[in-house]
Amino acid sequence: MPLRNPLRSGSVVLLGTSLAMCFFAAVNCNVYDDELLRRVYNGESNSDAGAPDATTDGNAIIDPAARDANPLDIAATDAADGTGGATIDVSSSDSATDAGGTRADADGATWDNRPRDAGVTSDAADGRSDATTGTRDADAAFPPPDAADAALGDAGDVDSIARDGSSTPDVVNDGGTVPPTFRVVRVGDGTTELSAASAAAFIEERRWDGQLAASALALPTAASGAQPPFTLSGIASSEGALALSLDGRYLTLAGYATSPGRANVASSNNVERVVARVDATGAVDTSTRLGDAFSGTNARSAASVDGAAFWIGGAEGGVWYATLGGAGLTQIVSSPDNVRLVALFGDRLYGCSGTSPMTTVFTVGSGRPTTGAHDVAPLSGLPRSGMSPYAFVLFDRSPTVAGLDTLYLTDDRSPETDGTGGGIQKWTFDGSAWRRVATFTAVGSGTASFRGIAGAMTSSGVALVASTAESSANRLVVFVDEGSPGVTGIVIATAPSNTIFRGVALSPHP
Repeated sequence: MPLRNPLRSGSVVLLGTSLAMCFFAAVNCNVYDDELLRRVYNGESNSDAGAPDATTDGNAIIDPAARDANPLDIAATDAADGTGGATIDVSSSDSATDAGGTRADADGATWDNRPRDAGVTSDAADGRSDATTGTRDADAAFPPPDAADAALGDAGDVDSIARDGSSTPDVVNDGGTVPPTFRVVRVGDGTTELSAASAAAFIEERRWDGQLAASALALPTAASGAQPPFTLSGIASSEGALALSLDGRYLTLAGYATSPGRANVASSNNVERVVARVDATGAVDTSTRLGDAFSGTNARSAASVDGAAFWIGGAEGGVWYATLGGAGLTQIVSSPDNVRLVALFGDRLYGCSGTSPMTTVFTVGSGRPTTGAHDVAPLSGLPRSGMSPYAFVLFDRSPTVAGLDTLYLTDDRSPETDGTGGGIQKWTFDGSAWRRVATFTAVGSGTASFRGIAGAMTSSGVALVASTAESSANRLVVFVDEGSPGVTGIVIATAPSNTIFRGVALSPHP
């Protein structure tokens, strides 16, 4: 059964890191958020009929029981595919090519490896992406597939089956919206003990069952022309947030323009802070130096629309804006000066702080400010003190509430037991105020608190991947929120010795 853009499937769903959404067309929302992945969908013929594969890999994204090494059949060797079993299958055993240059499965299904446009109507970044993908926007009253979509295989219903041959439920079903992989920042080379000194940083690509999808990308540890090195403090837990640009093409993060081994790097005043931009091919650009911004303290996060400019948050510096290469460096927010995360959702710039009286999630000015000083406004209903917020993702899930209405917020305090602890807080918006409806702390047979988070919609809820807050051997945990207040996470990876996981985000596309 071919997959279609989830925004055209009849329910209002949006991706959210790393995870993403846009506003309804009715309220004229026009941008991607930093967790939106324009996923490559793979259409197949209706002969597949939405059934699970005959093999044990099924069409699942995560299968902890079978520990499927190939959750989406990408580069699979599924010999049984020719029988017409797979719903999502990009099989290397299918060698036929159709006249248009796309590959064909043995059962006649084709795929063109082109990203779907799950986005918006009018901003410049979206226009470029539309021109590239050949698709039209999906938020204009959610129209039925047009001719371009039909050519891309974006038609038909989304398969909701999430079981493999063992009949064990998969952690995340194949609702047609969860991307095949996500990315996580790993600090440390596994050999050098982590300390307050600068440490090598890596970006790992992992499948939703935790398995590595490719070799880890090492961020540069030495200068090359105009490109300085990029490192992170080995023990500064607030650093290393990872974001996906609004156009889905770049990952962004903030760090230090120095090689590994610089002592007490977070408090250094003679090391420039820098933004790293990473594309889907692994090309890294570290040319965006931040001058005196965040001197003597942490640069923690960076968000971008299209990789051409960045909003950067950090301690004792608030929020700054810089264009690629470091030109146009401007302080946007000075109070609060302690900012843990900056993020783009809908047509707004958001942030969170760890300093009272703004220990909460807030909006920055209006739209996406690039010049001048701007005030921040806390989200109505969220407390301004008593929490320890880190990363967050926002979704537009309710058909009756205009705009973003679901928030997942990580809190690194001890796991909640009495309503005042850490975990992943879920908040919903009723049109006037936000209300906390659940806190997820259960991980296997234990509990955990969290710092990094990314998420995506499934056909039945929201899939979240988060990094836990331990100071060593921390973990990547997947939660699937289908509406129950008692959601239990599954550990999919543990940081090896002398490494630590930091930020997570959905994977970029070319």
